Amino acid sequence: MHHTIEIAVPTETTETLLTELEALEGVLALSVVRGASVKPAGDVVTVHALNREVDAVLAVAEKVQRFGPMSVSTGELQSLIEPQATRAIDDDIDESPWEEFERGLRHHGRLNHNYLVLMVLGATIAVAGLFSSPVPQALALAAAGIIAPAFEPVAKLTLGLVRGSWYAISRAFIAVAGGYVVMALVGALAYLLFHRLGVGGPESWAESEGVKTVIHPTAADWFISAGGATAGLVIITAYRRAVLAGALIALALVPAAALIGVGVAAGEVDMALQALRRVGLDMLMVIVLGGAVVVLKQRIIHRNRRPLT
Repeated sequence: MHHTIEIAVPTETTETLLTELEALEGVLALSVVRGASVKPAGDVVTVHALNREVDAVLAVAEKVQRFGPMSVSTGELQSLIEPQATRAIDDDIDESPWEEFERGLRHHGRLNHNYLVLMVLGATIAVAGLFSSPVPQALALAAAGIIAPAFEPVAKLTLGLVRGSWYAISRAFIAVAGGYVVMALVGALAYLLFHRLGVGGPESWAESEGVKTVIHPTAADWFISAGGATAGLVIITAYRRAVLAGALIALALVPAAALIGVGVAAGEVDMALQALRRVGLDMLMVIVLGGAVVVLKQRIIHRNRRPLT
């Protein structure tokens, strides 16, 4: 997706900013409204740029930041039309600037009531699915993986580690701890409810392919998780969020977290420990493999530009 970037800067820095932006080949439209910004006071510069030039535009904005308060907002353009630049527009890349995918993860991986409600619903569906017949089980586990935002806080933790930001790491860790504890508690409560209704005894665990896949994964299951972990960060750092569901389904984060609670409530310590191991290793794959994706993209595509914040 192409970009529009609006920069509010002090009036005395506007000409310098315009000169540098005009020299960028991927900037297809550039305009300024003098004195339009009330907060921060100054001029408003609007840039319409190819996606491949967004990092360069933001790097220029960073240079003028030291001269006074400024504000930068970015947005996606559904279309960008300039007959003289048709080929360049068609060949534009689909990478997201660091500022955008990081803020997306901050939004989706933040500990709040909506986040916790979705964790509760996802874990409940996962437990119900694990004790269902094969076809409903597959549908329920896929739905649980999509509904519960279990991947986003781990991806957020990964970005914090790559950036070396203790603030981001601590916020992500709080979201991960809160969300996964809630899923385990819901797993325990759901098990007790289903057991009281006559569903979900030891014989159900022995017959459930979903339970076996979570607590006794084969080499193929680990490859599936590794693919999901890698794909998740590739998708988030590009403009491909519509296909993120596939990566979420490939990971066993939600059913494994719910099974921790099931094992504890049922007195099956080994099951709880195996489920905890699966959660930990799936998270580790997101951090290691996903972190590698972010590092490579930061060096090769974003040329090691540090985000504005």
